Amino acid sequence: MSGAMKEHGSQSELLTDSAELRREVELIVTTTPVVDIHTHVFPPEFGAMCLSGIDDLLTYHYLIAEMFRSTDVSHASFWKMNKAERADLVWKALFVDNSPLSEATRGIVSVLNAFGLNSRARNLEEARAFFHSRDLKKHFDWVLNEALVSKVVMTNDPFNEHEAWIWKAGTNPDQRFHASLRLDALLNHWEDASRQLAGEGLPVNVGLSGGTIKEVRRFLDSWIARMQPIYLAVSLSADFRFPEDDMRTRLLREVVLPTAREHKLALAVMIGVRRGVNPALRSAGDGLAGLISRRSSGCARKTRRCASWQRFYRVKINMSCACRPESSIT
Repeated sequence: MSGAMKEHGSQSELLTDSAELRREVELIVTTTPVVDIHTHVFPPEFGAMCLSGIDDLLTYHYLIAEMFRSTDVSHASFWKMNKAERADLVWKALFVDNSPLSEATRGIVSVLNAFGLNSRARNLEEARAFFHSRDLKKHFDWVLNEALVSKVVMTNDPFNEHEAWIWKAGTNPDQRFHASLRLDALLNHWEDASRQLAGEGLPVNVGLSGGTIKEVRRFLDSWIARMQPIYLAVSLSADFRFPEDDMRTRLLREVVLPTAREHKLALAVMIGVRRGVNPALRSAGDGLAGLISRRSSGCARKTRRCASWQRFYRVKINMSCACRPESSIT
């Protein structure tokens, strides 16, 4: 309990003065550490997956999509540019030629202001020099402390070969970084996932026959032991239904839900993702469908308390490290 609250003999006394209440609420909000439960941020221990600096901030897919609405640059021309050239174009289009009014652009302004950098600069020379001068680990410490973020939950994909190699090499992330186990490849692209698992020596097949269910469960068990995730997660399209007569329903019912139950992990489900609405924009071309007209009947089936069936809403924290995988899509 904060000092200001202790000074009051009762709740009624605290609530009698609106200005004092406002000050107390502001104090609590601005001094209470938070846990960011869903990010695409990686610590320095993840090497190339840890992206940092102004160029990575400005080439985030939200800003790329917004940039294309403000310029006549063709998609083909943009993707031929290197990262610095893309960042220069985004900066000019959204911060020099136009006022940064969107949530995404205002987040960039907030980051620059936090570091005492000029958010009205005509170019990125000052920002690039500043971020290049920073020690990455000390930079992380400063960002997390400034944002009052005590813990960060990453998004971790065991089917990403590069990331899997990092985990298998015994990498120990910064203790403030926790894993979440992403199941998109398993549930949305089973044919590809089964081929990948077979290529790794697991006796599985696309038809889920024989010992495939058992082997996939063993695969998840091993990654849960390795990552120690906070929860399991998957993004699903707007037409997702459960149950259906398909492989995804079998994987959910016979693999994912029993695994979540056994390990006492929640399953975070984000429903409504539409991939490749505009393929020319790459990851910036994904979108979200409108309100789901018919909820999954999975909630009505007795899946016990093994998993949390829910719409998974994300609260982003503008972190100046902007460390994320190149293919991060949420």
